[in-house]
Amino acid sequence: MTNFSYSRASDKLGQNARIPRPSTRSLEELQRRIPVVGDKALIDLVNGIQVSKDLIRYRKNRGFFGQLIDTLDGSDRKRQILLDGNLIAGQEALYQWVLELSDSLDISQIALELTQKSLLEARNAIRDQKQRVQIQEEALLGLSQGLDRLAQQVGTRINELEARVRKLEVRVAASEDLNRIVTTWAAEQTYTKLPWAVQVPLLAREVFSSSVATYELETGDTTQYRSLLVNKILSISKQLPKSFFGLADLLDHSWREMAESDRTLIAALLKVRSIPQQRLQNTPLLFALGTTLELATLPEEARPSKPGQSALALCRAHIDSISRTTDAREFITTVIEETANDCIAILSRS
Repeated sequence: MTNFSYSRASDKLGQNARIPRPSTRSLEELQRRIPVVGDKALIDLVNGIQVSKDLIRYRKNRGFFGQLIDTLDGSDRKRQILLDGNLIAGQEALYQWVLELSDSLDISQIALELTQKSLLEARNAIRDQKQRVQIQEEALLGLSQGLDRLAQQVGTRINELEARVRKLEVRVAASEDLNRIVTTWAAEQTYTKLPWAVQVPLLAREVFSSSVATYELETGDTTQYRSLLVNKILSISKQLPKSFFGLADLLDHSWREMAESDRTLIAALLKVRSIPQQRLQNTPLLFALGTTLELATLPEEARPSKPGQSALALCRAHIDSISRTTDAREFITTVIEETANDCIAILSRS
C-alpha cells in the first residue's frame, strides 16, 4: 500500500502541479525566464508512467481474497479510474511536449529562413558596396590621372614662365652692360689715346665678356647685340674714314699713332702668339692686328719697315686670305664678329 499511496499522492501532486501550455510567441521568453518549464512535460510523463506501473504491479500481486475484497468495496474500480487518469495525464503531457517541440522546430525554421534572408541581403549589400567602391576607385584613378596631367601642364607652364623670366633677366642685364660699356667709352673714359682700329677689338672684348655673352649662350641669339654694337660705334666714333681704304695702310697707321708703352700693352692683351692655332683660324683679322703690334714692338733694327703689310702676308700664308681693301663698317663688323665668336667659344668650353 505504500507504493500505491505514494503513487496516488504523486499523481495528485502531478495533476495539481500541471501548468498551462504557453503560447508559441512567449515560449522562448518563458524558457529564458524559467528554464525548468521546458522540462515540466517530461516530468509529468515520467511521473504518470511511474504511477501506472505501481498500480499495475499492485493489482498483479493481489491475491484472490484481495481481489474479491477490492471488487466488493469498489477499490479495483477506483484503481482502474486512477490508472486511466494517469495514462491520460501522461499522454496529455506527451502531447503538450510534442506540440512545444513542434513549435520550437517551427520557430527554428523561421529563424533559419530569416537568417538566410539576412545573409542574402548582406551578400547583396556587400556586392553593391563592392561595386560602389570599384566605381569610386575608378573615379579616384581618373581624378589622379587628371591631376597628374594638370601637374605636368602646370609644371611645363611654370618652366616656360621661368625660362621667359630668365631670358628677360638676361636680356635686361645684357642691355644694361652694353649701355654702360658703350656710354663709358663714348665719354672717352676708356681706351683713350688709342687709334680707333685698336679701340674696336678692345671694346668688343669688354662687351662680350659681360652679360651679353651670357645672353647669346642661353638664347642662341647672335645678331641683336652684335648689330647694336656696330651701329653704336659707327654713330659715336668721330675718327672713322668715310671711304674705302687699304687694310695694310690702316694697320701701319694705327701702330705709329700709339705710344711705345701702349703698343707693348695692347700686344700683350691680344697675345696672338699664345693663342692656339684653332682659335687663330677663326680670327684672321685679329691675328693680323695682333701680329702687327708684336712686330712693331721689336727693336728698330729687327722691325720690318711695314709691320702691317708683313702681318697680312703672314696671315694669308698661314691662316686665311684677307681682302686688301675695306671700309669702316666692314672692318668694325668683322672685328666684332671674330671677337664675339672667340669669347663665346671660350665660355662654352669652360
